[in-house]
Amino acid sequence: MVTGKLTNMPQIRSVTRKRKLFGSYNVANTPLKRTIGIMFKFKVENPLLFILEEESIFRATIHSFFCFVRFDAIFLDKNKRIVDIHENIGPFRPIIAPKSPSKYFIECKAGEAKRLGIKIGEKLDW
Repeated sequence: MVTGKLTNMPQIRSVTRKRKLFGSYNVANTPLKRTIGIMFKFKVENPLLFILEEESIFRATIHSFFCFVRFDAIFLDKNKRIVDIHENIGPFRPIIAPKSPSKYFIECKAGEAKRLGIKIGEKLDW
């Protein structure tokens, strides 16, 4: 997977608060990487940024089957504005859908969204 730190990709930052959120992250930008996500993992090392082909509720809907770790999911629209946050998602949950169409989402360690003060409406960039 591509890692923000290793490829000189920019950090994930809050434009709204002018603050770094994630310095190092992986990118799921292919169908295979998006399919696997954090499945079969027991620990979330770095956040995982998903880049979808189009903005959609359906395409951004995820599950936590075979995810053996709790995680947060942060959903963003095509303008990289946060439209929904699901916190502390447990293993084997069948449907995790954003409230609004999303083009991007970030899976990170459980509690990170709260710890970093991430809010709906906040604009991110990378």
